[in-house]
Amino acid sequence: MKLFYIAIAFCLVACSEVPPPSPTCRVSNAFEGDYQGPSACLIRVQNSLLVLERASTGLYDLAIGDSLSNESAQCTAHRQMWENTGFNVEVDQLLSITPDGTHLFKCHLSGGFDAFDVKVEPPDWASSSVAEIHFVNPFDTRTDNWTHPDNLIMYRDGYVAIGFVESNK
Repeated sequence: MKLFYIAIAFCLVACSEVPPPSPTCRVSNAFEGDYQGPSACLIRVQNSLLVLERASTGLYDLAIGDSLSNESAQCTAHRQMWENTGFNVEVDQLLSITPDGTHLFKCHLSGGFDAFDVKVEPPDWASSSVAEIHFVNPFDTRTDNWTHPDNLIMYRDGYVAIGFVESNK
C-alpha cells in the first residue's frame, strides 16, 4: 500500500509543470538610483495599463511584492512581473512611492501587445493568485475595482507620466 501512495505522489509531481528559471533582472542602462523595499511595475501599452485580476477577489492589482534579502526594488519589480505574468520586462525610472512605501517603476514590455489585447491568460506556472492579465484604461475604472483603492490616483498619475508608448520598445 505504501508503494501505491509513493507511485501516486511521483505521478503528481512528475505531471506538474515546473516554472522556468527566473531571468536576470533587467534595468534600463539610463536608469540611476538604488532603491530598497516593495515595488511594482507600471506598464503602459498604447492607451492601456497592464493590470492583474486577483483570483480571490476579481479586483485589479499590480504585481506588487517585497524584496528578497539584498534585492533592489527595481529587481523586485522585475521578479514580481515574471512570477505573476511570465513577462520579462525592463525596469526604468522611479515614478512614485505609494503611502505604504511601494515603489512604482516605469517598465517596458515587448512582445507585440497592442490595444486590442484585452486580457491574457497567465502561464500555468505563474502565481495562482492571478486569474487573468488585463489591459485597461485606469481612467475607466473606479476605486472599488482595485485591491488597493487608495493607490488609484497614483496609478493614474504614473500612467500619464509614462505617456503614450509604442507596444514594442
